Amino acid sequence: MYDLLAIVVSMAIVVGLAAGILFVLDRLTLRRGLSREERRAIVEKRTRRWQRAWFTFYLSCAVIALVVNALNLEHESLRSRIGWSVPAAVVVILFLLSKDKDKDDDRRDESER
Repeated sequence: MYDLLAIVVSMAIVVGLAAGILFVLDRLTLRRGLSREERRAIVEKRTRRWQRAWFTFYLSCAVIALVVNALNLEHESLRSRIGWSVPAAVVVILFLLSKDKDKDDDRRDESER
């Protein structure tokens, strides 16, 4: 029970720090005279950039996990290897699908201009 509480507290601290950093970034980067549309456009652009960066990090971790599990470098049972490979494969597939969606969104944005 103590371990679970420590994990929850640690994650709460990390999430709180991340929220604080994003709040400060918004205060420092968004000028006061911007309209709602301009603010929304800036925040959406920044959000997409952060999401791409995090998703690329997750993708690299997933690819490493797939290689480790495929080569059985940890000498784990087949059941364990499959259990860890499925979530990693899902991340890779979602990344590939999101790339197609991003291209479609970019094309749609260009056609609206």
